[in-house]
Amino acid sequence: MMKKNRLTARQQYQLDIELIKSKPMNRTEAKAQLAAKLRIQNYKGKKAGGGAKNAKASLEKANALRFGERIVESVDTERISDSSKRWRGRTAD
Repeated sequence: MMKKNRLTARQQYQLDIELIKSKPMNRTEAKAQLAAKLRIQNYKGKKAGGGAKNAKASLEKANALRFGERIVESVDTERISDSSKRWRGRTAD
């Protein structure tokens, strides 16, 4: 038996772009095109480097450094409405 060769991500990306260029003739082709569009978005997202995960990690790191340096942002309590300031059961705002 021969082993099937899988396409690399770049080759799959090129095939997906070619598939999207033409209009689908039936429902099966439309589904294949949608899958190709999703793969293209996923490929572009991986190239960007994780996006939200990296942003969250860098924000947590920055907050930890600021906390270590004892830098705390002031909160303007004048803008908070009185209804938000009242006591609510076990927790208070």
